[in-house]
Amino acid sequence: MQEHSRVELLDVIAFIRVVETGSIGNAAARLGIAKSMVSRRVSRLEGVLGAQLLTRTPRGTTPTDIGREYHARAGAGLAELESAQEVVNKLTSEVSGHLRIQVQTAFGEFVFAPLLAEFALLHPRLQLDIRFEDRQVDMSAEAYDLSIWVGAVSDQTLITRKLASVQWVVVASPDYLDARGRPQTPAEMTSHDALLHALDTGHWRFQGPEGWEHVRMNSRFRTSNGQMLLAAALAGLGMALVPRFMVDDSLAQGELEAVLPVFPHEGADLHIYMPAARSRIARMRALVNFLYERLAPGV
Repeated sequence: MQEHSRVELLDVIAFIRVVETGSIGNAAARLGIAKSMVSRRVSRLEGVLGAQLLTRTPRGTTPTDIGREYHARAGAGLAELESAQEVVNKLTSEVSGHLRIQVQTAFGEFVFAPLLAEFALLHPRLQLDIRFEDRQVDMSAEAYDLSIWVGAVSDQTLITRKLASVQWVVVASPDYLDARGRPQTPAEMTSHDALLHALDTGHWRFQGPEGWEHVRMNSRFRTSNGQMLLAAALAGLGMALVPRFMVDDSLAQGELEAVLPVFPHEGADLHIYMPAARSRIARMRALVNFLYERLAPGV
């Protein structure tokens, strides 16, 4: 760090907003100041620190390795300041600010789209950036406040809370089952074609009268998209393991059949993941409480 120089908080905020939004222009719009001012603040911060924090291209900006590390630590510090400001200003009941949320695509399309729209309507001072993605994001590097995900994630630094139980079901089209036969036990499923989500290992576990039964499914079809998985099952390509809410209508209309409903699949629960530093901010608490209220006891 240069002698007699010190880091200015506004410069740090400008840098954090550039990383969060992906460009100097977007950060300027978020902060309500000119692009040139954002650029000067970031350049000044880089000068004080003596390191390049951003790589600038015509398509936008990305943090350097040093920039990612600095963002992770500075972002956590800024979140603490925001939380402290809420306490000082007694804003714990006033939900405002910006939330960046990741939701797995199928759950987003079938479950969370109307819920998050309702939440936005309830809180007109809140800015929401909602991404439907079927990958585990780096919440620090990509500036996510909250992730809604089925199963476990690898980042052990995040706060994890179970949001809801999810009912899972194996389904196939009647034409497929007429042609290939209807299995009577989990073991008989191994001779069938499985349609797998990209995150599915193909090891399915069912509860039977004598305990848990494990099967290793064979697959010639894999996709990262829930709608594609559903379309493949409807087309008769094989058996798919999906959340029950995705296929309720298709089951009611006879387009799909539940396979071995007397052997329930263990499934996986829906969880909320969030950085510890952001969990105490009012808008985060408001969203988490809203989702718990709407989704109890499960989906």
